[in-house]
Amino acid sequence: MKMVLMGTGTSHGVPVVSCTCEVCRSPHKEDKRLRCSAYVENEGNSSGAWDSEPGTESVFPTTNVVIDVGPEFRIQALATGIIRLDGVLITHSHADHCHGLDDIRIFSHTRPAQVGDGTDLSDADEEMMRHIQKRRTNWRQESVGKGIPIFANDIALNDIAHKFDYVFHPRSLGGGIPKMNLIDCARYSPSEELCLGSLRMFPVPMMHGTLPTVGWVLHGAGSNHAIAYLTDCSSIPDSSIGTVLNSGLVLDHLVIDALRVRPHSTHCCFSEAMSYAERLGATHTWFTHMTHDLFHTEIQSYIDSRLRDFPSLSGIVSRGGSVSPAYDGLVLLTEK
Repeated sequence: MKMVLMGTGTSHGVPVVSCTCEVCRSPHKEDKRLRCSAYVENEGNSSGAWDSEPGTESVFPTTNVVIDVGPEFRIQALATGIIRLDGVLITHSHADHCHGLDDIRIFSHTRPAQVGDGTDLSDADEEMMRHIQKRRTNWRQESVGKGIPIFANDIALNDIAHKFDYVFHPRSLGGGIPKMNLIDCARYSPSEELCLGSLRMFPVPMMHGTLPTVGWVLHGAGSNHAIAYLTDCSSIPDSSIGTVLNSGLVLDHLVIDALRVRPHSTHCCFSEAMSYAERLGATHTWFTHMTHDLFHTEIQSYIDSRLRDFPSLSGIVSRGGSVSPAYDGLVLLTEK
């Protein structure tokens, strides 16, 4: 299984608009952080995909999902080369994590593509429209079924339905809109995992200040090697830690909210993230959702200087593991 961290920055992103600090002026790619989002891909798919025509089987070679769809999703999807989605996992409904949902309409849409689109065209214009549609080999009529599945907790689903009211209660003619199937993730657990193609996953309840959020643990079907993606959070309940530890999975990677050195009311600071990482015991831990306080190299130096305070985490590093700040475009791979 492969995860690409498409964005690792806080809600402002880095560089921050109008900021002239050294970090925001850094020329190094590791210091440029789009809003948080991750793309996950695993070899193999299965019949009965959400967009399969009745009686047909999916022949796409991989199963693909994204975690969070922020305002830069279009840019991130183009940079990552995403050409298909089997589902969307949402951690919570804040703007930096869901305000790009309209851009999934390229994968799941409501508007049929027809020559002329009901208007009177000249013969030459109709011929040109046929030429254009023939060129768009991956464009088709309205997406089948209920639309691309969006998995989130009930609070986030209600917010999405409100923020994207026009998707669920269309009022005007015009361009296509996303076709979304909102699904409450509360039904899923390590014993009853969410199954999409060759991917298996379950939600991890967390707290983002006073707001309940959802982290995700993902692995390939038939493999017990997993990645935990835990943002945004200021605390992770003991019950959720237990859920991950008792799942029978081996955490190859942990991606965890780590905003800055100083404590924050709704995000883990660096030391809090390291404390949770020590309890979860992943081979590799990666900080995400980072501000413009420090350069990438300075964050690594901070982590190295604090490892002695976390004996179990230090032991993992001494055996070949790592604790590091993530960066946009970082690719994480699990063992087979």
